[in-house]
Amino acid sequence: MLNLTIRGHDLSGVKTVQELAGQTKKQGVHNLQLALGMSFPDMPSGAGNLNPGMGAAFKRELARADVQVSILSCYINMIHPDPEIRERLLQKFEGYLRHARHFGAAMVASETGCVLPEIQYTEDNFTDAAFADLVGVIRRLVKAGEEAGMLVGIEPGLNHPLYSLERVEQLLAAVESDHLGIIFDPTNLITSEDHQHQVALVERAFDSFGDKIVAVHLKDFKVEAGQIIPVNLGEGLIDYAAIAAIIAKHKPLSYVVLEETKDGHIGEALKLLGASEARPSFHL
Repeated sequence: MLNLTIRGHDLSGVKTVQELAGQTKKQGVHNLQLALGMSFPDMPSGAGNLNPGMGAAFKRELARADVQVSILSCYINMIHPDPEIRERLLQKFEGYLRHARHFGAAMVASETGCVLPEIQYTEDNFTDAAFADLVGVIRRLVKAGEEAGMLVGIEPGLNHPLYSLERVEQLLAAVESDHLGIIFDPTNLITSEDHQHQVALVERAFDSFGDKIVAVHLKDFKVEAGQIIPVNLGEGLIDYAAIAAIIAKHKPLSYVVLEETKDGHIGEALKLLGASEARPSFHL
């Protein structure tokens, strides 16, 4: 049994929070991962723009459609090489942590970034120095999360210093806090050469640090010219039934985000997951 979630910016043509609420309800979903700047690019949503009233307005309008913000996105390059830019980005994330509760969110989410100004694949991310830098930054953000009473949700990926299950374990050992959680996206950690082992990867993750997994991204994919390309759920190679069963076993009612599944394809994804989902022995 899963708490299925969609990203607000996977719904096309949404210009107001009322439209976001209505379109989410129309899809039969109750949970949103909300990236303010992506869903509402014309609305200021920087470090100094968030405020309790904004959060309350979003929460109120979404609640009328029986929808809530489960995850507030603040994806930044938290190890940006320019110190001034990095400081602005970290202050933005800290602002999101302070105000997330007004939106009703359970956590603020980000990937870890890149040693280069633009996030991209580089082996320079894989050095011990880059990882040590990252640990220091996450310690700072987690301290802010503790002060705000908010989870910091960190998403690993191959384009980042947090590029493997082993690095995740090292991070969790270095930053011990109940306010640090992992948003696990298995598609972010596979390549065209090893994607056949995706289910084993998920099993290993839950065995290694399942207690720290606070949400899962379920992102289908295909392989083209040696690259992993996201597609709507059910159109690619992800073994969604096996992965959903693992999540339901270890983390019943966990937030599972249908990342990159868009518009009318969301309903089809819900049908696929509903048909494959193992039913729990408990009742709500």
